[in-house]
Amino acid sequence: MRRVTILDTTLRDGDQAFCFGGKEKLAFALALAEAGVDVIEIGFPPSGRLDFELCRTAARELCAREAREPQEPRNFAAAGGLPSRPLAAVMCRGLAGDISTSAGVFSGGIPGILHMSLPVSRIHIEAKLGKTQGEIIALAREAVSFAAGLVSEVELGAEDAFRADRDFLLEYCRAALDAGARRINIADTLGAASPGEAGDLAGFLLSRIPAFVPEAGGAVLSIHCHNDLGLACANTLAALEAGCGQAELSVAGLGERAGNAALEEVAANIGLRSGKTGLYTGLRPEKFPELIDRAAAMAAGAFSPLKPLSGWNTRAHASGIHQQGLSRNAETYSLPGLERWAAVPERIVLSRHSGRAGAALFAQRYCGLAPDETTLARVTERIKNSEALTGITEFLCFLADLGKLPAGFPGPFVRRSFALTFAAPENAPGPETFRVKAALSVYGSAEGAREISGAGEGEAAAVSQALGGLCGRCPDFSRVALNGCGGRIRLYAEIALPSGRRYALERTGPSAAELLLLCGLDAVNAEALRPYAEAGQTQPIR
Repeated sequence: MRRVTILDTTLRDGDQAFCFGGKEKLAFALALAEAGVDVIEIGFPPSGRLDFELCRTAARELCAREAREPQEPRNFAAAGGLPSRPLAAVMCRGLAGDISTSAGVFSGGIPGILHMSLPVSRIHIEAKLGKTQGEIIALAREAVSFAAGLVSEVELGAEDAFRADRDFLLEYCRAALDAGARRINIADTLGAASPGEAGDLAGFLLSRIPAFVPEAGGAVLSIHCHNDLGLACANTLAALEAGCGQAELSVAGLGERAGNAALEEVAANIGLRSGKTGLYTGLRPEKFPELIDRAAAMAAGAFSPLKPLSGWNTRAHASGIHQQGLSRNAETYSLPGLERWAAVPERIVLSRHSGRAGAALFAQRYCGLAPDETTLARVTERIKNSEALTGITEFLCFLADLGKLPAGFPGPFVRRSFALTFAAPENAPGPETFRVKAALSVYGSAEGAREISGAGEGEAAAVSQALGGLCGRCPDFSRVALNGCGGRIRLYAEIALPSGRRYALERTGPSAAELLLLCGLDAVNAEALRPYAEAGQTQPIR
């Protein structure tokens, strides 16, 4: 088994694309450390005083964190001998002034990596810098030698390496290593390489520079891929399997243009395929959901519902054929071990594409019920005649119409009316207050409607407060994401109830606040049904 070092560049490459806030960057750096990232690239100090101070503060905090919370030492022998603490890294140009400024981030004995990058393709060397290949070699030697005297470690990047002349690239890498660099990264700057090309280039350099061979432990060959053609993850994995010792990634792929290889995707591929590749990392996937949520907040937008591992549709099973397979063996349509790496839970979606097996699976997982075949057939007919998705509430209403709810359960709450208002604060600047009011009734009951209301800084907070009266304490909308077009919104919510159970739910309609209420009612109704369903079961509900 060979350990791969992870360098996260969200706070540098991602910041270039989205311009994060200072407090966000510091909190994110600490979250990356908690997630087991080895090297955290925190920014570009020469950009200005603000960037320098942010980098300096983050480097100090990372160093102080390790002093406060010493962790078990890790074996980095196969990855270049990194110390057990996560290292901070900063990036700059290969100019003396930039190098001096950036080295100041680590003054006072803070360990860290100074990361520079120079172009190695002819078009970049000539068009961007107006230099010759010989001048680039001289500049690399001079910059690395100068930086190595100021910081504990130097990394030199080979920008646009995949379009470089290979003999020149070899000379460049050797010159950098001779001058004191410990890491060299080859960058697919345009995101135009293929996995075959990535593996081939890495293999070429490893075969000709013995110091890069992982067992040698003298230097690290790193891979940095962009995602312009959608192959950043595949290219990174190909280079690692060919022998690269470090991968440069970003959470959710945040970075210039189409972004970088996504940390969570590369990590999952390594983790799930380690038996085939012999690779592993020190990452802690249980920390990924928080990282991804923070990244989405910093980028001021939700990610695609189809984004691997983090997209809220990626573990939703809606096809009747798939649902039938899952009901017989979970591994038919669910990758074994994926739950450890995915940031969203698996769920069953009922729609006109579902069949009786899907309805039975839905009833068991969300309601703790095992309807007979006749009931399933009649419920499935109702589901197939509905244009909208069937939520937990509608499913229970279908059962109520057939007289198939557990004895004693009065029925699900259904919405009769809903209103949303909001108002700006009167006396001081601040967030708007959202207010919701809804009338609910128990389905099939002759009793009058019950009114609920709530207020909060945001629609989810207002809906949560309104639903608190139904379940004793306010439910926690721990994650909310939505996509919309043409006045139609598709909303996903993860809701934690006071019992400790969590529900992952989806609704579609014109109003986000009303969809939040419907998702909340689904969770509240499922929870209210639970003791009645369990009372009629010989086996405990999973």
